[in-house]
Amino acid sequence: MKETLGPQERIRRTQEFGYIYKNGIRFRGRYFTLVYLENRLPFSRLGVVASRKVGRAVKRNRAKRRMRDLFRRNKTCLPFAADVVAIARPETAEAPMAALREDFLCALRSLKRERRP
Repeated sequence: MKETLGPQERIRRTQEFGYIYKNGIRFRGRYFTLVYLENRLPFSRLGVVASRKVGRAVKRNRAKRRMRDLFRRNKTCLPFAADVVAIARPETAEAPMAALREDFLCALRSLKRERRP
């Protein structure tokens, strides 16, 4: 499987973000919050949110880039196709990548446990 993040694997529409926020399951990690909801597509999708609390534009963009990188490298670990919204925290841009990866994998383990029927 390729480690790319194609256009069809991104969540961009405001309505989709709102639906996932309203109906999804939340995982609060140290560096970010994940909201996920099972979808009926053959692949998972990602949307990333970084508010101004994260920092100026450079830090927000770095945090979003790191979250997208984590998702595309570990999307095969998802137990089922899901829509995932990652909400970055201020620590995301400065945290070591190994710590971010461990937090992300912990979130995926919780995803396996809390899957809605």
